[in-house]
Amino acid sequence: MASTPPAAPPDDLLPRQELNRRVSSGVFFIGAWGAVNLLVGFGGSVVLARMLVPADFGLVAIGATLMMFATTLSDGGLGSGLIRRPESPTQHELRSVLALQLSLTGALALVAAGIASFFGSAGAVVAVMMCGLPLAAFQTPGRVVLSRTLRFRVLTAVDAVGVLAYYGWAVGWVLAGAGVWALATGVVFKAALTTVAMAFASRSTNLLPSFRGTRSLLPVISFGLRFQGISVAGMLREQGLNAAIAGLSGVGTLGLWTLAKRVIEIPVLIIEPIHRVAFPYMSQLQAAREDPGAVIERGIRVSGTAAGVVLTALAASASGLVPGVFGEQWSETAVAVQWVCVSLIVAAPLAVVAVGFLYAIGEPSVVLRATIAHTLTLFAVAFPLLPFIGVNAIGAGSLAGAVVDAVLLGRAVSRRSSARPFRLMAVPLLLGVPAGVVGSVVTHELGNDFLAGIAGGSVAGLLYLTAVFCFRRATLLETSSLVLRSVRAGLGRDRGAPIPAGQPS
Repeated sequence: MASTPPAAPPDDLLPRQELNRRVSSGVFFIGAWGAVNLLVGFGGSVVLARMLVPADFGLVAIGATLMMFATTLSDGGLGSGLIRRPESPTQHELRSVLALQLSLTGALALVAAGIASFFGSAGAVVAVMMCGLPLAAFQTPGRVVLSRTLRFRVLTAVDAVGVLAYYGWAVGWVLAGAGVWALATGVVFKAALTTVAMAFASRSTNLLPSFRGTRSLLPVISFGLRFQGISVAGMLREQGLNAAIAGLSGVGTLGLWTLAKRVIEIPVLIIEPIHRVAFPYMSQLQAAREDPGAVIERGIRVSGTAAGVVLTALAASASGLVPGVFGEQWSETAVAVQWVCVSLIVAAPLAVVAVGFLYAIGEPSVVLRATIAHTLTLFAVAFPLLPFIGVNAIGAGSLAGAVVDAVLLGRAVSRRSSARPFRLMAVPLLLGVPAGVVGSVVTHELGNDFLAGIAGGSVAGLLYLTAVFCFRRATLLETSSLVLRSVRAGLGRDRGAPIPAGQPS
């Protein structure tokens, strides 16, 4: 019997040299835009907070939560399913995904608007915000194709247009006296302008919705439902945790935890770029039938080294920086920040690459099981302790959940690739914790104020780098080389080919 010939590679499979260049460029642009976005968002929030009252922000927060929930339900993981699939999406498939997205977001927006109509002007604000969902759905085909080909320069530029548009619109109309309506209509304006920017950035993916290609999407829908379960589980964890904190320990503790999460956004900027590029990168390797083991191990080493510096310094400085920046009333937040820093050192270097790898090989169920186990462990540890030690209980639960998460993901990666992650995961922990303890002592001895935090964090960061240089010099050089390569690739000229719209049907 004649053997079956191997399937032809997809037409958007990138040569390895170009793939590596786009990955490096993507890390640069995602990291740079994350930092700019944090600064723009913080600055814009400060300006708006001075002109509006807390109730206005509360209404917008309710609308944002509903939009996040509706987006999670309507997405269905279809875009991610097309990104990981070896075959390039056809135009009919992209049109069908767009049709499904428009149908679901439109229906959810109408339902939300109908319910909101019973709540007067407050409901009307939420209803207006929900109108942005169908507009944003038109970006889906372009985002799928851009992500498949790792065109993160274009994606971050499109996102930048949206964020700047929102704050420009909101601040301008607040100054004109529109009040909370400036924020609500700003959400719609952001969705519209981002969609226009995507239309210009990926003109060949400007398609009309159609259901003709839906049948061929059935395998993608199967993957998408499992993928969507992860988002729903994560969302339920956040909302359940917030409700439990408020119920068991009071809204004051919830406020402390909310601030801790905002502080942790700083080191997440180091990890997020690798997390974002890992999924499409692994999908390309999977389509090319390459062994991802070496890439997974390199990702763990590099992310562990880079994140370890920032996490160690932040943990050491927290007891000085938090009260120094936000005031003495927030001092309790510092210990929670330290707990979460240790949690991220344990789990994040593996998770940022393992999740992308498991998505790429079509096994999001493993990630879902790890997410559920993480959540149950967090709740089991934190909830009994909340009435007694307050916000620190969440930190302890986060660390316990991170350990469970790392064990489950590490075992899954070991079984499905040639990578051996556990021997690499211990390095940032073993080197970072002692450095962080010494830095914390320095911060405490110098008075636990802002300058003491800077001094303690600097000592911890330098000790960590010194330890890496002494015991893992090759890893430090590898990380430095990849960072420099990322900057050069990001600042270099984009040599990407025109963006394909997908194969003709």
